[in-house]
Amino acid sequence: MKKIAVLVMIAVIPLLGCIRNDIPFPVIVAGFESMSVPSAESVSIDAQKQRVDIVLKEVSDIHKVEVKDVVYTDPSVKASWNIEGVHDLSRPVRITLSTFDDYEWTVSATQPIKRWFTVSSQVGESVIDVRNCRVIAKVSSSANLKNLSITSCKLGPESITAYTPEVSTIKDFTNVQSLLVVYGDTKEIWNIYVEKSTSSVRMTRTDAWTKVVWLSAEGVSGQKNGFKYREKGTSQWTDAIGVEEEGGSFSVKVDGLKPLTEYECIAYSGKDETDPVAFRTEAEALIPNSGFEVYSKAESSKYYSFYDPDSAVPTLNTKWWDSGNKGSTTVGSSYTITMPDTSDKVEGESSLLMASTYVIVKFAAGNVFSGEFGRTIGTTGGTVRLGRPFSTRPQKLSFWVKYKAGIITEKTFGGAPDGDPVRPGDRDRGTLWIALGDWDYHKYGGTADSPVEINTTDRSTFFNPSGANVIAYGQFVADKDIDEWTKVEIPLEYNSTSRKPTHIIISAASSMLGDYFTGAAGSKMWIDDIRLEY
Repeated sequence: MKKIAVLVMIAVIPLLGCIRNDIPFPVIVAGFESMSVPSAESVSIDAQKQRVDIVLKEVSDIHKVEVKDVVYTDPSVKASWNIEGVHDLSRPVRITLSTFDDYEWTVSATQPIKRWFTVSSQVGESVIDVRNCRVIAKVSSSANLKNLSITSCKLGPESITAYTPEVSTIKDFTNVQSLLVVYGDTKEIWNIYVEKSTSSVRMTRTDAWTKVVWLSAEGVSGQKNGFKYREKGTSQWTDAIGVEEEGGSFSVKVDGLKPLTEYECIAYSGKDETDPVAFRTEAEALIPNSGFEVYSKAESSKYYSFYDPDSAVPTLNTKWWDSGNKGSTTVGSSYTITMPDTSDKVEGESSLLMASTYVIVKFAAGNVFSGEFGRTIGTTGGTVRLGRPFSTRPQKLSFWVKYKAGIITEKTFGGAPDGDPVRPGDRDRGTLWIALGDWDYHKYGGTADSPVEINTTDRSTFFNPSGANVIAYGQFVADKDIDEWTKVEIPLEYNSTSRKPTHIIISAASSMLGDYFTGAAGSKMWIDDIRLEY
């Protein structure tokens, strides 16, 4: 019997050696959690692209950048080399971070430097060609190229840049002038060209909005420069007030125009002026159902939607506003988070009430937005698609608001964005924000009507007010109780006066960090009478 037992054991041993190890290694993504760069304006870590982008202060030295206090996403992360220390970041550097797998990261730095150059009798603004270290300035046709004065020059960081020869000694621009520019370990030879302009004044831009036009022109510095405008078909010119000048360039914002009206304008510099330039103002677009007077149970018997298919008004019988009700009421109609309130309003028959609550296993913020609810993702989150077609350019948004804040608890704290110190025990905050942009739904994951998709389980999809396709943005934050109806105005900050939006996003929530599942059950926010001001 002992022999048999031994033989059985010998037979089993080879089988054991063939057993596959199907237990997978844990997935630990190696990345940077944070790092400190004392000479930086900002440090941006993009886990999806595996990049660290450092924006340096102007007076820093990009060849000697100190990096310290590096924190990785997991204690087990190993780096291919020690990034802490002083490094030359004039070119991007690569570093491999490893756990069970290798992840190649890129660390790069930029050093934005404001540069300018002007000479006497200059027409328009100088062309600053940084890549080729070249300046091109134009002066009036009567200027003496042999005797010009440099009136301003900044081709390197403030206070740490040396110029050879001394800028004040350069007078003769009949030929190109070379200037040695030195800051830190950087040495550059800039070539300066001054040419005579064929015209002493020219209009460079007319950006017409609904009740505003932005005018820009180039003239002779030191002359009286400005603009005149009038409604087309009238004889009386009006001088534009508040002209701003920089060198030979000048511009102005003209307010108080009529929508959908033809105008013409001229620019002048001294005694010279341009031919009249025509422009037409845009329409005054309104927000559909801005007082939330129209609602129905067309989508579900569990909650109200803010449109009515039976309405005879086209803008009211299709959905423009949506909310998270579709997601929160999957477990019952008692978890409605956005609803009309007929008992408390500023005008009309109702206002809109957003009420944050805890839905079984997850916090849900009361919300409303221009766009459409997408889908729920199990019990962990959902998607929404933001935006509605829109092409005009308002100057601000106004609305009426009341707010009652609750206290955030451990149960209703799901996280916060970088830089926001909110913690359990803090008061909740409500918000309403507006953005205009030219988002492409192919890039942002939404639809042609609602191009920007937000997935609350993926923070990389959260809305970025500084995104490349954002043309204008403004936000209101209710950081205390507002017991009485209060009118709020949100100025829109534009990063371009010439770009036209394709969509508008308006989003409000009784808990500002609802995307992070952070807020207070019981926070309530009422809004009414939303208007765009042109």
